[in-house]
Amino acid sequence: MLEAFRVTELRLLLSRMGRSKSGLKKELMTRVRDLLLNDCSAELLSAVRELHTLRQGSRDARRSSKPSPVQIISMPDPTPECVSPGSVCAEPQMIKLPFYQTLEIILPPSPLVPTFGGFMQKSDFLIHLSVNQQTQIQKSRTSQSGSTSLQVVLRICYSESVGVEEDQYPPNIGVSVNHANCPVQCSYSSNKMGVEPSRPCRPIDITPELYITFTNRFSVLWGNFGKSYTVAVYLVRVVSCQELLDQLRRTAVEPLEICRRRVSEKLCSDPESEVATTGLQVSLMCPVTKLRLCVPCRARGCAHLQCFDASFYLQMNERKPRWTCPVCHRHAPCDELRIDSLLCEVLESCGEDEEEIEFLSDSSWRAVRHEKDDKHKVLHNDEDLQKEETVSTHLQDERVHFRKSGKVKTSGPKSRKPQVQNY
Repeated sequence: MLEAFRVTELRLLLSRMGRSKSGLKKELMTRVRDLLLNDCSAELLSAVRELHTLRQGSRDARRSSKPSPVQIISMPDPTPECVSPGSVCAEPQMIKLPFYQTLEIILPPSPLVPTFGGFMQKSDFLIHLSVNQQTQIQKSRTSQSGSTSLQVVLRICYSESVGVEEDQYPPNIGVSVNHANCPVQCSYSSNKMGVEPSRPCRPIDITPELYITFTNRFSVLWGNFGKSYTVAVYLVRVVSCQELLDQLRRTAVEPLEICRRRVSEKLCSDPESEVATTGLQVSLMCPVTKLRLCVPCRARGCAHLQCFDASFYLQMNERKPRWTCPVCHRHAPCDELRIDSLLCEVLESCGEDEEEIEFLSDSSWRAVRHEKDDKHKVLHNDEDLQKEETVSTHLQDERVHFRKSGKVKTSGPKSRKPQVQNY
């Protein structure tokens, strides 16, 4: 049954279970099999049955709506040159992007339909901005504060009917607006024909080439290699890292009681275990930057106490949106982040030189101080060892000559011949 699942369905299943959904289909199936063998739960089985039922239903629907042979050989209607907003494929739902706040839908999700034979296809679309959209864009262009940044963006994803789709460009993508090329930032893992650009794929900003008051035509050049894609155009507001951080501080702070209860549950002794845990050490340094935490946070699905810095995590995902926890490598999207109020209290209370603390069984904590004297001792021992090696080297380089007269004469290194005067 797993072999019949598509890549998007496997990714959806892994995302529901909080596992990584990156990689090829073979890797995704291996992760799902490991879950079924080692961590099988009622939630996992229910998700697998649900996806299988949806897949069977869509397959039956396609069979029932299969056209007759007469319809297959009939000539297509050549009249529509462009795909208008009326031809809408409303099934795909694009994933919500934290750094883009959708204000209005300019072009609803519409399919990329092949119009002729061959690999390379070209799909044309017409869009016209409403009066309200024109006003918002003009105000954004004339704004001097820079606090509001509006864009008209083009997004492309798979045309799948199950789950929420991530942005994915088709192979050999090219975008032009009003006959002017738009830059598409993408990279390819291989030069082979039909290879899709590597993820993550960002929304394409088409604002600079748009006519505000006239009808706009944009074209998508894409490679048709058996997969179906959907395009949509949105009016969005670009959200900065600082705005997301402020939003986290307002709405995503875990209460102190919940944080203390989590520590207590971690330290709760198991009656069947012979070893009792009396304390848990947590670092006050970010595991990524190796700097002191400023805004400690973790994802809601993470089971560890260790936190990472929310500010740097947002900046890192703004450059390359992976949204993976740096501690346990689980999927950690922006809307799942939670600020640890207990660790915030610890950071405010302890000194700047403290790098690690230990939570005790009563949810209290104490600073863990590594003896710096040991480090100094090691350094002094190293210096003494170097001195001893230097002295030993000097002694090896010199040779001492004893004479019956009682005088001592030293010579240089062994390479030189000793010069002894006769008295």
